Amino acid sequence: MPNQIATSAFSFFGSGAIKNLMDAVKSREFQRILVITDGSAEESGAVKKVTSLIAKSKLVFQVFDRVNLAATVNNVRAAVDAARSFRADVLVALGSGSVMDTAKAAAVLLGNPDIIDPRKLEGSNKSKKHALPLYLVYSSVGNARGFGYDVMLDDEAQRKKIECFDVHALADGVICDSDLFSSSKDFAVSSLALIASSVEALICKESWLMADINAVESIKIIAENVKEAVKGTSAAASAKEQILCGQYLAGLAVSNSSAGLATAMANALEAANGIPAKLTSALLLSAVMQFNAPSSGTKYKDIAIALGAKVSATAKPDAYRKAAISAVEKLAKDLKLPKKIEGLALTKDDLDFLAENVLKSTFVESNPKAVTKKKIIDLYKLIIK
Repeated sequence: MPNQIATSAFSFFGSGAIKNLMDAVKSREFQRILVITDGSAEESGAVKKVTSLIAKSKLVFQVFDRVNLAATVNNVRAAVDAARSFRADVLVALGSGSVMDTAKAAAVLLGNPDIIDPRKLEGSNKSKKHALPLYLVYSSVGNARGFGYDVMLDDEAQRKKIECFDVHALADGVICDSDLFSSSKDFAVSSLALIASSVEALICKESWLMADINAVESIKIIAENVKEAVKGTSAAASAKEQILCGQYLAGLAVSNSSAGLATAMANALEAANGIPAKLTSALLLSAVMQFNAPSSGTKYKDIAIALGAKVSATAKPDAYRKAAISAVEKLAKDLKLPKKIEGLALTKDDLDFLAENVLKSTFVESNPKAVTKKKIIDLYKLIIK
């Protein structure tokens, strides 16, 4: 089957990249900007920096900051209502993954007013018309999906994740400006979650050359810089700049490949129990890699080398697969990540509910190895107290 390349119209990353957003907005003569964000971006000062630039350009703007830690159906509805009330002609999403998902879904609905319920976006390409123009501005690390056309929303009523894949959700532009980049307390978890995304993009059934190259390079860049980035030293700023680049490459990999079991399990637990997906995928990475190893071909050799492990040119599959898994576990230990999720108690019924939702995920279909309900439950048990 043919491979695809899907990305935004343009992308800028590095110090001062936010100026390119204003150039794009002014060149297209937008007049009314709705900034969609969340509390963390406001606390870090990113919102003030961006809105100050908008104000200097003498454009009218309004801030919508009611986005949850995980994007929800109700977040999207509220954002759509805010955009219509304000008569916005462009959306600017500022924050992390949940903000991007909310803004992408809202933009699609605003461009397709015949679709009233965000749930109707579930599946592939449910919209028929272009979305309202949308620009994504990242202010934190940890999510690779924003660069593509997929949208993940929590359906609060059914406690499940809605998976949407719509070409009209592609952003008009993506900005990764290190000057807006906050040092969140879960920076280490977020970085390992990015590595998990790249690993899954690399070994999933939809992987191909371009996605593979970006995935491997993303793993290498993040692994080389994350320990320095979390120290808070003078060298941390440069390391974070590199991780921004790694996040962008992970985004290209995921957007033009797919994901797998760890992503499906993380999404299901987030929707049902509110546990951040990045935490679950980070903690599950080594165990899921061990499960998928027999179906990974030679990909784990590339992963092991990218993570800094020494692998001989003549190493056999068992050796380089073990080296890759050990390197992930060592990195998690060096970053002092927990092995289990504190305060999470799941009953047998809870585990059954989660496993059934995981099996319905598109990402399970992309996983390189067939998955059973029992295996999903066994993996969840590894990360709960």
